[in-house]
Amino acid sequence: MKRFLTQKRYLTTFYELFPRTFPTKTPIWSVDQSKLRKEYRALQAQHHPDMAQNSEELDTHSSLLNKAYHVLKEPLTRSQYLIKLLDNVDLTQDSVKEKITQSDPEILMKVIEIHEQLMDIDTEEDVKKIRRENTERMATIEGQLENAFKKKDFETAIKLTVELKYWSNVAYAIKEWAPGKEIQINNH
Repeated sequence: MKRFLTQKRYLTTFYELFPRTFPTKTPIWSVDQSKLRKEYRALQAQHHPDMAQNSEELDTHSSLLNKAYHVLKEPLTRSQYLIKLLDNVDLTQDSVKEKITQSDPEILMKVIEIHEQLMDIDTEEDVKKIRRENTERMATIEGQLENAFKKKDFETAIKLTVELKYWSNVAYAIKEWAPGKEIQINNH
């Protein structure tokens, strides 16, 4: 397990940086986003390098807080982090993702189909429909991830996380959509 040095003590997870949000310090899927954001802002106010004299140590702590917050607030990065932490599988590695995708090529086919739909549409209303469907798909996957992590079913969590990555890429492509603009979906 990776250890992070902060204020002369070692941490083993990002969860330990937010004791009000995660009082047990246990890595979990469910996050109270409002509570996490509030605690993050309060901690950044205390540890930001502009706020104190020992700026080098505070800058390191501030950077670590920033990284931890951004990992824990987003479902995709939080899931990748939990899987790495709890099952020692690094889903940020292309070779690992490709192996999982090859075991279920249906996901990739769905993504390609959506990509083609995005290329063929030319109205904002059509984009809104695809965005709404993608948002619902992602919410469903996030609910399934919650159940998988509760059951410690890492095999399912891994597959769902890879799928969530694809749909997150689609969400980004939808956000960047403009009439006549070529759509790029990063499948990695």
